[in-house]
Amino acid sequence: MRVSDKAIVLQAIKHGDKKFILKLFTRQHGTLTVATSIGKSASSKIKSTSIMPLTLLDVELVLKQNKEIHQLSEASCYCINNHISDSLSKLSIAQFLNEILIKCLKEQGANEHLYEFVETCLKFLNDAQEDFVNLHLYFLSEFTKYLGFEPQNNHGPNAPYFDCREGRFSSLHLTLPLGLNAEESILFSESLKCNLLKTKLSNTQRALLLELLICYYKLHVPGFNDLKSLEVLKEVMIG
Repeated sequence: MRVSDKAIVLQAIKHGDKKFILKLFTRQHGTLTVATSIGKSASSKIKSTSIMPLTLLDVELVLKQNKEIHQLSEASCYCINNHISDSLSKLSIAQFLNEILIKCLKEQGANEHLYEFVETCLKFLNDAQEDFVNLHLYFLSEFTKYLGFEPQNNHGPNAPYFDCREGRFSSLHLTLPLGLNAEESILFSESLKCNLLKTKLSNTQRALLLELLICYYKLHVPGFNDLKSLEVLKEVMIG
């Protein structure tokens, strides 16, 4: 079945001279694995620039019933993120978001609202002149709403500690990775109240909140192991 869709490239693996296996997150069909061939001529329907990670594409797909790998027959960029590669800070955030998406969208079904969320974050990262330094934190926090483990912000005198297992605050004091101490719980609760894109954080707060969110993801996303992009992100964004 031939369909038209929008897609975000998650991963591209070379398979032979001109052939690639791509992992796509599509607007109408969720996560798909597709095979394609890359051409070098001006008339080629798929160019090498179209399969870079996080590229936003209009695609023509051939979906094969009962098959794990489908066919990508045409692709063209509908939004060029050309300013991300110009900034080391933006590039480190993009690589981090890309790895998060690969780990979390392995078998994601169609979800147009989720697609729009990811698309909006990528466009914001490309276009923003400032206020993007917390985008990775904002993304991790908001992404939980689509993945089904959004934390509840019921922090208070009777529930001063965040329980990572339950996704809510309680009277039980657990240590990482199962729970947060009082200071960590306050920071986590405050982060859930505000727009992290507009919030001023110190480097210490930014580093701690990132650690807390990653611990939370590790408990709720199967196979969410260590992130290769994390050290680069810390070095560039936190120092």
